[in-house]
Amino acid sequence: MRKGGKILRMLLVAGAISLLLCAGVISAQDRKADSLRIQLGKTADPAQQAQITKQLSRRAMSSGEYSQAIEYLNKETELRILTGDSVSWANSNYNLGLVYSIIRDLEKAIYHNLIALEYFEKHRLVNEVANTCINLGFVYNENRDPDLALFYYERALAIYENLSEQEGLEASYLNIGILDNRANGAGTQSSRAEDGAAVAKKVNYSSLIVIYTNLGKINLEKNNIALAENYMNKALVLAQQMNDTYYEAVNRISIASLTYAKGKKTDAFRMAESALELARKSGNKNVVSEAYTELAKMAMGLNKPAIAYGYLEKYSALKDSIYNEQQAVLLGQAQARFEIGRKELDSERLLRENLEQMIKLESDKKSRVALIGVVIFILILLALFFKRYHFKSKDLSNLEEKNRLIETQKAELEQLIQTKDRFLSIIAHDLKNPFTSLLGFADLAYNEFDEITDAEKRSYLGIIRQSSQHIYSLLDNLLTWSRAQSGRIDFRPEPVNLSEVVETSIEVVRSMADNKQIAIYTDFTENVVVRADKNMLFTVLRNLLSNAIKFTPTGGSVTVSCNCSGERAMISVSDTGIGMNEDELSRLFKIDGNLKNSGTNNETGTGLGLILCQEFMNLHKSKITAASKPGSGSTFSFPLEIVP
Repeated sequence: MRKGGKILRMLLVAGAISLLLCAGVISAQDRKADSLRIQLGKTADPAQQAQITKQLSRRAMSSGEYSQAIEYLNKETELRILTGDSVSWANSNYNLGLVYSIIRDLEKAIYHNLIALEYFEKHRLVNEVANTCINLGFVYNENRDPDLALFYYERALAIYENLSEQEGLEASYLNIGILDNRANGAGTQSSRAEDGAAVAKKVNYSSLIVIYTNLGKINLEKNNIALAENYMNKALVLAQQMNDTYYEAVNRISIASLTYAKGKKTDAFRMAESALELARKSGNKNVVSEAYTELAKMAMGLNKPAIAYGYLEKYSALKDSIYNEQQAVLLGQAQARFEIGRKELDSERLLRENLEQMIKLESDKKSRVALIGVVIFILILLALFFKRYHFKSKDLSNLEEKNRLIETQKAELEQLIQTKDRFLSIIAHDLKNPFTSLLGFADLAYNEFDEITDAEKRSYLGIIRQSSQHIYSLLDNLLTWSRAQSGRIDFRPEPVNLSEVVETSIEVVRSMADNKQIAIYTDFTENVVVRADKNMLFTVLRNLLSNAIKFTPTGGSVTVSCNCSGERAMISVSDTGIGMNEDELSRLFKIDGNLKNSGTNNETGTGLGLILCQEFMNLHKSKITAASKPGSGSTFSFPLEIVP
């Protein structure tokens, strides 16, 4: 009886699954994937298994199931070795590199792309070599290694420029495609086996656009202006020929930035406005946000703070929209899959209970021969069910893990949005006062120009100039902080003569100190050389000196000192100012700290400069510390590595 009970339970579960399949609860795509898995379990031929795992990996890739795609691709590489199909083995390694690039596992992406590249080079598969070089250029650029990225992009460029001159040569079509910057995922090249010289030429031109664009950006970051402009113009011409509004917009924005750097600010601003319209037509919000950022910077350079602030507001709103859309898509997909899984389980339980009652009523009427036939039939279904259940359990486990990850990311995103809102409210509040002074005294000077004296005019102009400088400083810090948050500031440490950077920083704030009759002293060995990013170190010292002068009364002093001990140099900026209490010290370096004390001459600030300085020191694996007492001045210090 016990054995019979077990058999009946097996029959009931298997029968319920068969009814679900017949009722169409499982989607067509799931049925196709299940069919492939069943075929995979049935066949013992490694060649057929390899083809099936290839199809399963592509389905997993298209549905965003990257962990499954990696599992199937690894299985495919093993099967390709057994069958001796070396070309497909290299392609599967190429595709593994693509998937790992998408999930940001850059080390594994490099590893698999290099394996594929070695094979393609050995067998002189020129097109495949070019595509793999593009992917490696993308990955190394994401990995903050611009020199290697430049090497692989230039190598791909040489191949494609040669291919474009050879009529009738077909482009290669690897299984998934190549990477570009469009959406941090798989590129836009086709994976279908299309034929014809026209298609080959189109694919090669698309690849050239990707290469020229990235070479332009990398050379711009390396300050190779002429070379960067040449590549960007080439990419722009090809993008216009291919009617690719995305890359046309990207390159127009970069060219506008180059034009601005050359001093042609008005022309650059018009070019950036034109690029913004193209970016909107492309439908890519990331490119639109980049255009807003450049326009805001250019507007400040043209002394149009109101326009700059308008673009900053649009940039902030668009970033919120991008974050919300990404999270909505991820949450929607996860919740839909989770609900489908639950409904399937509930339906299986209900059908099983109904089937148990039906079998119990009919069991007495059926003959022994009919029962054996049913058992054989159900056993076949049961075998199919166990195969499906194995994969279903794994899918459900992966889904729950992703759900937990999404919840964590959602909490982090909400925290970031709150921080951003707090930050923007501080900036908006602190922009009001200088704008009020600027507009008020400008109106006064304009309306009463003939009545006021020259001394009063000079005084008004001084106030207007001071307010404009303050607004520019606020927006410059805002743009720098924004670039730091989005990872667009490169960290390039090198041996730096500390004396030179300190003297340059002092010269920048000299007029500010002279206005308050504050003396600036230095106390360090002149030939101290430290390892640091020169631009970041200059920004840190400039901000610390400005703060020291701001909170030091007229007639005081500020001292920059360096104390070398072992392999570290402790750099300090001290003042004889008003100092801070323990509560004020605890709220330094925090956006939500609400630390907005006025200087000794009623100077205002957001505290953003200190936050930016701390982030720069974090990149140096260092930290700024502050020591102060009310009425006894303040000292800000940070250590750096000494270069022997």
